[in-house]
Amino acid sequence: MRVIGSIVLLTAMAAVSCGGHYRMLNQAERLLETNPAQADSLLRTIPVPEGRRMRALYAVLRTQADYKNYKDIPDDGLISQACNYYGSGKKGYHAAMAWYSRGCVLSLTDDDLGAIRSYLTARDLFPDTLNRYYVICEHNLGKQYLARHLYGEARSILELSLKNARTIGDNVITAYSRYNIALIDLYEKRFEKAEMAFSQLAGNTYLPELLRTETSLQLAKIHLHHYGDTDKALHYVNRYINEVGFRSGAGYTIKADAFYAAGRYDSAYYYYQRSLECETDISTESNSYSRLPELSLLFGHEDRTAYYMEKYKDCLERQKERYNQDSVFALNLRHNLEKYEMLNKEVRKRYLILFISLVIILVLVLILILQYNENRRRKRYDLLCDSLIRRQITPEIPEDSLKNALESSRSLFMKSVGYTLLQELSTVDRAPESQELSVIRHNTELYFEKPIAIMKGVVTSLSDTEVMYCIYRYLGVNWRLCMELVNRSASYSGRLKQYILKKIPDEWANLLFNNQ
Repeated sequence: MRVIGSIVLLTAMAAVSCGGHYRMLNQAERLLETNPAQADSLLRTIPVPEGRRMRALYAVLRTQADYKNYKDIPDDGLISQACNYYGSGKKGYHAAMAWYSRGCVLSLTDDDLGAIRSYLTARDLFPDTLNRYYVICEHNLGKQYLARHLYGEARSILELSLKNARTIGDNVITAYSRYNIALIDLYEKRFEKAEMAFSQLAGNTYLPELLRTETSLQLAKIHLHHYGDTDKALHYVNRYINEVGFRSGAGYTIKADAFYAAGRYDSAYYYYQRSLECETDISTESNSYSRLPELSLLFGHEDRTAYYMEKYKDCLERQKERYNQDSVFALNLRHNLEKYEMLNKEVRKRYLILFISLVIILVLVLILILQYNENRRRKRYDLLCDSLIRRQITPEIPEDSLKNALESSRSLFMKSVGYTLLQELSTVDRAPESQELSVIRHNTELYFEKPIAIMKGVVTSLSDTEVMYCIYRYLGVNWRLCMELVNRSASYSGRLKQYILKKIPDEWANLLFNNQ
């Protein structure tokens, strides 16, 4: 008993522990939307769960907490555990969030193709009801296409993100989407449209301060490359450099471009070199190195010219590798093929289930038809047997005397299955089965058809139950079994007999109840 008690106690403690973990994880998930720092603190108090389901949820929440609190996430090892658990074949909010979180992590580690694949998978897994993370997933996917210079693909999905963000009333995602669509307009030389958008976004408080500051940089590009207004371009780029709060390679490069366009080559040479001292992206680096060989020759720095040309060649190679659009097209094609195959597999599965269901229904219908035909055949056979028995009985009872009819019927009834069952039930101490009662009733009504007709003809007030009670008592059936056969409660036996005695002649009473 002590061992059993210990097992029960441990089981209860484990259940409470699992329930406590689940409640804490749910609380952390709610806090992630309103207070990511507090959610992170709560998650740090929760030990890694043991069960795979709870561990997968923990991995999603832990990754989101680190991502929202701008913590370093070295790789996708943790979130990949959740992706492996949820898989990519069944829609579900947490499954979608696992793949979305993996996309966020891989975008931080510059694995663009992995991020795109994760976002595509997440987008397919989100439930049909529109929610904020689905819209963010769309936006992030559009940004990945934009980074690969796939402007057509990026525009279509960012415009969808913008539409959905407005539908759910999310002004932050709306501002982000508008900013990136404006970038596409800029890169595709729709300068007037881009200028209008960036001018409006400069005062949009839903856009992060850094992006609001960068609108000045984008406006500088527009005035430089579209209007050729180097003074206006320098105005905007200087405002950007002053407001951004750190040395900006992109800012210095655009400033150098403006000086180069204005013919101020010494200033251009200086700022191209300064841009390379900053952390910058490959496009900015390539732009600086493309100008420096020419300017180095102009200012007599021939010893640096070959170096700048080699660096420019290296940038072009890295750009070619980084912006390899064919790899993205191949990834999209593979994802669509996998999605089609999955849908096709699901359709085949449904058709198989439908086919099996139809086969089962057809088999059941066939069985019911065969059963119906068998019942009809059996019924016809029973009717034929009853007819033959009646033909045998009729000549034996030429008189209308109840006594003679009863005696003749009993002599024939004693050869039937019903009589055998009556004898058996009278000697054993068990409740009769319904099928046994049915056989006895049928045989009794069949063989005693003539006596029954006589009794009903003489005493018309007798009910069917009362007539059959009389027949069974005439056969010597005990009162308990008799009441089972007429389907009445045993307590009703005495009253039933009294009712009958008041209706029938005295000679019938002696005849019918003389076996008691």
